[in-house]
Amino acid sequence: MEKDLVINEIANEWERLREVISLEHIFTPEELAEMTPLEKRLLRTYLKTRNFADWLVFPKSLRKKPKKKKALIEALQSERLAIWTRKIDQFLHMCVFETLRRVYYNSLLQLAQNLAQNPRSLRRVEVEALKLLKEMLSEHDQLVDEFIRQLQETSELEQALPPTTGELAPSR
Repeated sequence: MEKDLVINEIANEWERLREVISLEHIFTPEELAEMTPLEKRLLRTYLKTRNFADWLVFPKSLRKKPKKKKALIEALQSERLAIWTRKIDQFLHMCVFETLRRVYYNSLLQLAQNLAQNPRSLRRVEVEALKLLKEMLSEHDQLVDEFIRQLQETSELEQALPPTTGELAPSR
């Protein structure tokens, strides 16, 4: 029963989050400015459904307009769209773990309140669920810390290396 409550709480949080998130939350104004209206529509669809299947079934109107169909296919195959969908995926990945973190802390608070009212109300299932959530969050935090450390090392290396001009020195 507690497992169902946690799952329902996570699902409700996630649905609320999906309704609120927009491209403006993920992309900078400069990135949004360089997007075409077609790319924005595609990315909005991807953000809501996480797939482009709706776009791959061409409506009759696109069958009669080969230029629009070609523009859609080119946009779907573009490297820019692939980069932007990866950015959306990363953002949603972080949202999932932040949602889990909120559920974890809410569960801890609820467990503490139940223990304050009745010291014998602690159940092994609740403790195991909290341990699992804590383990998932700590693994994610370690991965994020490792990624940040690698980024710092990369930026330090870039600063230490002399800038390249892109021109080759003449060989003698």
